[in-house]
Amino acid sequence: MFSSNGKLHVLPHGLSERLHLPEDVEVIDPRFRRYWHSYLVQAFLATVTMLTILIFVDSLADAALAAGLGSSIVILFVHPSASAAKARSVIGGHTLALLVGMACSLLLFDSSMGEIFAQNRFFSDSALAISVGLVILIMAVTNTEHPPAAATVLGMAIQPIDPLRTAVFISAIILLALIHYLFKFRLQDLI
Repeated sequence: MFSSNGKLHVLPHGLSERLHLPEDVEVIDPRFRRYWHSYLVQAFLATVTMLTILIFVDSLADAALAAGLGSSIVILFVHPSASAAKARSVIGGHTLALLVGMACSLLLFDSSMGEIFAQNRFFSDSALAISVGLVILIMAVTNTEHPPAAATVLGMAIQPIDPLRTAVFISAIILLALIHYLFKFRLQDLI
């Protein structure tokens, strides 16, 4: 099944040739054997970081926010040199998403049009989709692209604004950037 080089045998040789597909699929990153300690340390740091965040962001209503932060952790600890892992992108992307999400939340929950949105799911879904498109546009224009911010904009937009949740989320964003800054000299790209 597995060969000594970490590949998984998936197709018979003849079928592989006829379909012009590889006979073996690389399942285990070849760099893992050489840098296994970095993989383990970075996975541990990611676990501790996520636990710290989940202690503060713990309600089911905040699941989208936690998912966005979890996705950020993946970027920071798997591909720390990526442009999406830079402090400008992490802080900027999530902050812009927070602001756009709050604006959408005000529209959906605190405006005179809130009842129209509540009665027609298409309108509320459209507002949420527009909020994602808008935050993508703003991140691209401001060079703060951070894909996990899409979860942040949705997490903020689908519920009424809560100052405590907002403050905790901003703190979590800053914590992410700080942890990345403190450990960046020890982190290496795992992909």
